[in-house]
Amino acid sequence: MIGKATNFCQSRLANSLSAGLLLVFCLVSRLQSLGNPLIDLDEGYYLFVGGQILHGAIPFVDIWDRKPAGLFLLYAFFHLFGPYRLLAYQIGAVISVWLTSLLVMKMARHIAPALGALVAALLYIGCMNLAGGEGGQSPVFYNLLVAWAMSLIIDMINADNKSIKDMKRAACKVMVLFGLSLQIKYTVVFEGVFAGAFLLWLFYRKTGSLRDVALQALLWVVLAVLPTAIVALAYGLAGYGQEWWFANVISIFYRGQSQPGSARHQAIKMLVLALPFLLSILFRKMACPAMTVQQKDCGRFVNLWALSALLGVAVFGTRYIHYALPVFTPLSVAVAPLWNKKWGQVWLVVLLAYVTVKGQLTVIKHKHDHGNKALFDNVVSVLSHPAGCVFVYNASPVFYDFSDFCNMTTHPFPAHLYALGEQKATGINPLTEIQRILQKKPIYIVLKDAMIPGENIQARDILNNRLQTEYHLVYTAPVGKSSISVYGLNGAAPHSSLMPQLPQ
Repeated sequence: MIGKATNFCQSRLANSLSAGLLLVFCLVSRLQSLGNPLIDLDEGYYLFVGGQILHGAIPFVDIWDRKPAGLFLLYAFFHLFGPYRLLAYQIGAVISVWLTSLLVMKMARHIAPALGALVAALLYIGCMNLAGGEGGQSPVFYNLLVAWAMSLIIDMINADNKSIKDMKRAACKVMVLFGLSLQIKYTVVFEGVFAGAFLLWLFYRKTGSLRDVALQALLWVVLAVLPTAIVALAYGLAGYGQEWWFANVISIFYRGQSQPGSARHQAIKMLVLALPFLLSILFRKMACPAMTVQQKDCGRFVNLWALSALLGVAVFGTRYIHYALPVFTPLSVAVAPLWNKKWGQVWLVVLLAYVTVKGQLTVIKHKHDHGNKALFDNVVSVLSHPAGCVFVYNASPVFYDFSDFCNMTTHPFPAHLYALGEQKATGINPLTEIQRILQKKPIYIVLKDAMIPGENIQARDILNNRLQTEYHLVYTAPVGKSSISVYGLNGAAPHSSLMPQLPQ
């Protein structure tokens, strides 16, 4: 008894130390991003929409996007922190990545030594910075729910005497978690379908009854679609069912393809990021030839999970690098068994060092390309002297959240107006909408001077014609290979020479 108690205490201490190390590593690896409002356009928009919801706006009706309502509700929660809302969502992201890493370690422990599982968790944290996950992109949050669901399945694989009742209960939890994940990002459907199919196989292997399998499948499908169905029903009862259906389902099929060269470039970047992990999986059998049957089953499950995540990336395209973020959860688990061999330990340590250093360099590059807090504060200060309606053409929509939005458009996400691929996908004519906004004479227009790849030239021409005749430059600062500029309406905004001298 004393020996068992000692082992238990030692195990708890080791787990606590590992969890503490992961938290410290997570904080340090994301420290550069904390407090920066310009990490990425997307999360700035999510925060802005979350604030609009708190002021009574209805997503897809008053303010348009095709992301699920659950994502905006999550950011509405962060917006409740008022002046600290930026830090709130970024700290929320830190907590989410940390908790996900704990689940990665837990899953990896089934197929690898404790230190190998710890390294797998560290790899997951580091990989977030490689693909635009240093802030609050949607996979940063839904990866937690997916990892939780998959860990329940791995527990089922490793449970020798798990009853059918316990399996049913665990499977229902898995489907509920995927249902919630769908309300953060619909692309999780591929991992959800895989999880459901694998659960059906486990259940059939346990019961041998096709009838029971069919009944369970029906129940699991209902649980998985229930959160989305509740949202759809709420919109339907409010008289906005058509708006929800178009934004959440139809619009994605009307979105045009990104620039071919850009798509290839992103695909190559994603492949380069994933390749060390994929190669590691190929050599895994050499590292651990004496795996138990359960460990082999877990290994196959993780491999198939990674394949389903990669399939989701392939189907939904390589438009943005952060689409690769979901694949790092299963890939990090999958490489953990290499720790069984000395050469595997060396390889994983080298891979971790590479991921960590490369991730930090990537974050630095993003700050250079997107901007930092000093630039953000400068622009917000300009927009507040005097305060007035703002139109953000192709810069971060987070500026809307810290200035006067004035509800000039139901489509404030910049790319929905300037991107060529969106011209038939948003339910409006973007050129007409830009003209309508400009006719309302916003006091300030914020834009990046250089054209963005895939930008609609006609949209830029409409804007430039108005800038040349009715606006003057009040502030500009370099950002990456371009610059961000604020133009003021003639007679309404002060001339640049009258503006306070702000550091760039």
